[in-house]
Amino acid sequence: MFKKKILFFIFFLTIPLSSCSLRKNNTKINQIKNQKTPEEKKISNVIEGKEKETLSEELNINETTFKQNKSMEMRIENDHQVKSFENYRKNFYLNFSFGYSSLKNYDVYNTSTNKAIWDDRYTELGRSIEIGIGYDFGKIRTEISYAQENGRFDEYLTYFDNSITKIENDRGKLHKDFYIINTYYDFRDSKKFSPYIGLGIGFVNSVQDSAPFIPEYVRQAFVTQLKAGLSYKFSDENIFYIEGFKRDAKSHTTNDGLGTSYIYEVKDGFDSSGVQVGFRKMI
Repeated sequence: MFKKKILFFIFFLTIPLSSCSLRKNNTKINQIKNQKTPEEKKISNVIEGKEKETLSEELNINETTFKQNKSMEMRIENDHQVKSFENYRKNFYLNFSFGYSSLKNYDVYNTSTNKAIWDDRYTELGRSIEIGIGYDFGKIRTEISYAQENGRFDEYLTYFDNSITKIENDRGKLHKDFYIINTYYDFRDSKKFSPYIGLGIGFVNSVQDSAPFIPEYVRQAFVTQLKAGLSYKFSDENIFYIEGFKRDAKSHTTNDGLGTSYIYEVKDGFDSSGVQVGFRKMI
C-alpha cells in the first residue's frame, strides 16, 4: 500500500515537469521558425516589394481606368446635351411673306344716336408684308409675327345728303402695324405638301392721314387673325407657302374733326383680308 502511494506521488510530480518541458520546446521551435537567414530576409523583402509594386500598379491602373471612364461619361453626356440643343434649335424658324390686302370699308356711328353718319371707303387695295419667328413642335407651330399694311383712304360718303367727298392723292394715307401671336396646325407636317390653318391674337396700331373735315389720328385696337394656307417643303430646312388671311379689329372711337363734343364709333374699322406668298427657313 505504501509503495502504491509512492508511485502515485512520483507520477503526479512528473506531469507538470513534462508540460513545462513541452512549453519550452514549443517556444524554442517558434524562435527557430521566427529566425530567418539573411538570404531568406532578402527573398522576403523582394517578394514583399514586388507585391507592393504590383498592388501599386493595380491601384494606378484602377485609378486611370476610373478617370478614363469618368471622362468618357462626361464626353457622352456633353455630346447628348449638344445634340439635344441642336435638335431643339433646329425647330426654330424664320418666315417672310408679302402680298396684298383688301381694306374693308366701314361705317362711322354717332354714339349718342347709334346711327351711321358717314362711310369711310378704301378703293385702292393695300400692300401687306409679314415677318415672324416661331417654333415647330411637329403638327403644331407657335409664332410671333409683325405685319404691316399700307393703303389709302380714298373717299367717304356722308349719309344725310348722300354726298361723296374725294380725297386728294397727297392725303388719306393709311399705315397699320400688327403685332400678333399665332398658332398653326399642319395637317401633313412630314409631307411635301401640307395644308394648314392658323389663329392669332394681338393688337393693331393704325395711323391715318388727314382728309377733308377729318384730322389725322392714331388708334390702337385689339385684333384677331385667321389664316389658311398650303405649304411646300422644298427641303428639310426650306418651305414655301401661300396663304389667305382675315384680320378683324375691335371697334374704336374717333371724332368729326370739327371740334364738336360728339363721339363717333368705328364698329368695323381696321379690318382687312388678303393673300400672301412666303418663305419659311428652319434655323
